Amino acid sequence: MGTQNNKVEKRARRKSYLRRKKEAAKTKAAPAKPAATAAA
Repeated sequence: MGTQNNKVEKRARRKSYLRRKKEAAKTKAAPAKPAATAAA
């Protein structure tokens, strides 16, 4: 079983992963300005 420490790491990893996924979905849905995503 994971320790308390792992719990925090996992949450942070998942948050960043979800954010990346959301960004990808947004760009795929509306590729209006790819320069913005490239910069970010």
